[in-house]
Amino acid sequence: MSPEVKVMTRTIVDSLHQTWLYRAIEGWCRKDTLELREELGLAKFSITSSDPLEMYRTVKKYLLSKTFQDDETLQFLMNAPSWVGFTLDEDEFQSGQQIIGAARNEAIALLWLMAIPKLIISPAILPEDYPIDGIMRFLDSLIGSDESRDSLVDHMSDAMESRGIHDIVFEPNPIGRGYKIDEAMRAKRLKALIAMVIMRSTKYPFDIDQIFPLNDEQLVEETAAYIVSMQAKSMLNNQISGGAIQRPFDWPLIGNPEICNRLFKTLDVLKHYASKMTTSSIYLSEVAGEIVPWGQREFISFLLSELTDHYSEIHRIRHGNAKNIEIDHFTKLLTGENIEIAEKLLNEYDRGAALFDELNAYKQKAKVGEKPRISPERRFRIILSSLKQRVSEQSLEEMGSDEIIDQINEVFDAITEVVKSNRKSLGEESERFAHALCFETAYRILQLLDVGDTLMDLPWVSRFIAEESARSDISTGDMSRLDEKYRFKRIVSAYAGGLTYLILQSSS
Repeated sequence: MSPEVKVMTRTIVDSLHQTWLYRAIEGWCRKDTLELREELGLAKFSITSSDPLEMYRTVKKYLLSKTFQDDETLQFLMNAPSWVGFTLDEDEFQSGQQIIGAARNEAIALLWLMAIPKLIISPAILPEDYPIDGIMRFLDSLIGSDESRDSLVDHMSDAMESRGIHDIVFEPNPIGRGYKIDEAMRAKRLKALIAMVIMRSTKYPFDIDQIFPLNDEQLVEETAAYIVSMQAKSMLNNQISGGAIQRPFDWPLIGNPEICNRLFKTLDVLKHYASKMTTSSIYLSEVAGEIVPWGQREFISFLLSELTDHYSEIHRIRHGNAKNIEIDHFTKLLTGENIEIAEKLLNEYDRGAALFDELNAYKQKAKVGEKPRISPERRFRIILSSLKQRVSEQSLEEMGSDEIIDQINEVFDAITEVVKSNRKSLGEESERFAHALCFETAYRILQLLDVGDTLMDLPWVSRFIAEESARSDISTGDMSRLDEKYRFKRIVSAYAGGLTYLILQSSS
């Protein structure tokens, strides 16, 4: 085993306290099969009269569901072995205790694989100093073969023993006893499975069909790219949000040239390793009907979006529904002129200093209330693109209700502006155009959030909200809002309310 791998094992063990996944691993390692049997109410289980495979799945799901609250991750971990070709074999099990033990071991192995991307790089290391060679060698041992994994287990055990961790087992093989597969496929599919679970931990989407054709070297490189780009992106967010001592972008602060240069150094690492991810669609764009990788301009635009989101979150936390005019104008300017700023920074030699100058200039513009000079149609496209990026990074369960409502309101406010700017040319078709654009937008958002099956409920929910809103206005005597000239605004508001209701219902 190379010295680099030994360093990586020490880094992982030293970082164990930094992830809640280790608490789950620790808990299940210290709980024996008899305790689990009692906890699950399986004391009366009989191997002859009950379904052993169902018992295995019940135990595995129970252990994983105690750790992962979102259904998407849980279902992935439950189904991943079958997706790569492994199937449970009930003939392997001779007792209920054996079944519980095998399911427990598999769950613990999956937890370890999910934890590794978060532990393998120390948070104290700058992205340009990431130990890439060590990461690659560690992954090569982890993915390589049964023999290399056995050696890795020994090194991890030694590292844990040296830290006084005596009863926690590191076993990276995610297939416990009870699985079968054609022996000719076993080694290759096991490598793919290990890589897939690690990739899933980064929260980047991937295409499983593109993973299978990769050879061993490509699989290691691909997995490393997922880990490093995830860590670089996390570091970028940390550098923007700051810590307890220093918060360089805590409004009204806008950093300084040195800090902005640091952001670009981290962005360069993210760009470099994101470009090596061949099985993920997260850093790709559609241009003239073709899917192309992001270039430097797209990554600079992404950095600007991350800064904008940070300031928007500060505004939301500090002021809630109340408006702070200056920061509100500032975030709208950055959002509306994101592309122009990115284009300008692209040609700068000292991008950090140039970014600071741009932020300072837009801060001054925000003070005097200047608004972004963009068309409603373009603003609408920018907001939808921003929402798509946000959804690609967070599951529906991870997005708070306030964030969901804010995002939807922003999109439908843009629709109002689009309809308003085209009323003269649309004439009597304004109302139909508003209906069509609202419905199409709602469909796209529901598809993005993977709750497209709720679309059929949107018309009646929106109609109900519109009727209740009108009834409320009538009851309070506010008849002005029922005037015909406000009709398209009522249409947009009803769709926004209906969409919000369906999404919140799906996430509850």
